[in-house]
Amino acid sequence: DGDGLVDCDDDGCAQLIFCVSRPTAEVCDDGGDDDGDGLVDCDDDDCRAACSLSIPIDGQPGTRGIYQPRIVDEEPPPDVGFLEHDDPRRYPRRAARRPQTYLRGMMVPQLGVALARYDRFSDRYLAQLGVGLTYGIFDFWQVTALLPVLRMEPSVDFENPALSTTLRVFEHEVVELSLYANLSWPIDRANTLGDPEPLPTHHLLARSRFSNVTHLDGGFLMRIHAGEWVRLDVVLPLVTAVFDDPVRGDMTIDLRALFSLGDHVWIGAFTGVVLPGPNLDTPNVPFGFFAGATIPGPSSRGPLMDLALRFGWPVFYDGAPPSGEPGVDAEFWQITFDARVFTYLLP
Repeated sequence: DGDGLVDCDDDGCAQLIFCVSRPTAEVCDDGGDDDGDGLVDCDDDDCRAACSLSIPIDGQPGTRGIYQPRIVDEEPPPDVGFLEHDDPRRYPRRAARRPQTYLRGMMVPQLGVALARYDRFSDRYLAQLGVGLTYGIFDFWQVTALLPVLRMEPSVDFENPALSTTLRVFEHEVVELSLYANLSWPIDRANTLGDPEPLPTHHLLARSRFSNVTHLDGGFLMRIHAGEWVRLDVVLPLVTAVFDDPVRGDMTIDLRALFSLGDHVWIGAFTGVVLPGPNLDTPNVPFGFFAGATIPGPSSRGPLMDLALRFGWPVFYDGAPPSGEPGVDAEFWQITFDARVFTYLLP
């Protein structure tokens, strides 16, 4: 009728019994139940037209079309993050991919226990307990402090504390190379039990492996990531000195192979060459096995426990044994236990 009003909006059509007003797009997007039927917005059949778009079949206006539901704005899906090997929440896992140095701000209390025959040709036993703390100054530099070690057998006493540091100087997807230095010093020289057989270098208490004698050593640490589940660790000493009377050396080359059995369990073997004595001419060849497991804590950022049980049997000796004794002592053994709690000082 030319008044500008269309269909049911026109006063003339509003009087027709078959003219039913349909909800507008604004009504169908207000989040309320406008007609009291329990359905809201586009869930209501009355809003079907307002919530749909008419798409012409042949692309020409005025032709028959089909309805396509109108896209309703929703909250974006949450981001899904993937944890890398150096992520704080995943760091204690995947031992084969673990970097040589701890992350910046990571503070790791450590506990070490060792039980062994005191020396090659003795019936005495050595039992030790030590506590240490490692802190990541940067992602490539860490320091470790070992408190005086408590010796429980063959007599109760305290042994050397130690201070060591590791600086990662080269990093590649496959190979890492670090410099290390370790210094231990006596707190009581009254003990004259002699020197026990040194512990494997990867054990916490190995930092204080010479009783009541100042010991300084340094060298290279090489870590080879031979895949997602295999890792090789090599200790290559550059300088070592035991400030006994007389001063002597103790060059220890250590090799470990670690195999991950999933995210939380690993096994491995270690061997190497120990060259003790003033002339470094009495080599020992230790060999052993170790196994470990990471136990997750209640928080994704820690603490997490890193438990490892290592066995070592240095059975090949080319040095001069006591008179009448064989050069190989197949009964010598060492058992060591390490526990670490991965926690964080910085956010």
